[in-house]
Amino acid sequence: MAGGLFETVIDQSKKVLAENETDPPADIALYALGEVYAHPNYEGRNYILSQQYFEKLIKNFPDSDLSAEAKTYISLFETIAAREKDAAAEKEKILQKEIIVEKEKKSLPATISRKLIENKNFAEAEKKNLRLLEEAGKKKPADKALYNLGLIYAHVDNPAKDYKRSKIYFHVLTAQFPDSQFAEEAQIWLGLFDTLEKIQQIDVDIEQQKKQLNR
Repeated sequence: MAGGLFETVIDQSKKVLAENETDPPADIALYALGEVYAHPNYEGRNYILSQQYFEKLIKNFPDSDLSAEAKTYISLFETIAAREKDAAAEKEKILQKEIIVEKEKKSLPATISRKLIENKNFAEAEKKNLRLLEEAGKKKPADKALYNLGLIYAHVDNPAKDYKRSKIYFHVLTAQFPDSQFAEEAQIWLGLFDTLEKIQQIDVDIEQQKKQLNR
């Protein structure tokens, strides 16, 4: 995957699943497929397919260490999908209002990871990885600590979930440790965050259009 051989990863993973979808290493194959279809550099990127593979991983391997990360991926996909749906609906509303304004020429009223966390103790996990990061400095295993911190703040069950902080840790990881085994997955997360930010910008643009129409 790091070399851009996405189709090879897909083919190999599907061969594994063709033999058995409920026994290892099918869990790794499902996770790999989920990551490939979410990868920002893959031309065939498809979040729906990615989510389907992650959901199958969780269903077939509920106790796998990979299921926690799969759940977090799915949570982010659902956030993106919800925002896309809202953005599309708002854009349609704006379009309809523009048509009416053009026809009637008058103002209208507004229309409105791995097994990272034990017992979901995120605060303790954060302290542990911050301590590891401080001790390691700019040497490994600082890359692992940065990746874990990124996951902690992106985790679906973390009450202190913060995508901005998660993004910072993933950015530092990819910049300081481009050859790390965690760099590729960090890049995937950054691609997802970029998608989310673009959708949020659409929300802002729509609000500005609504204000102009309501003047």
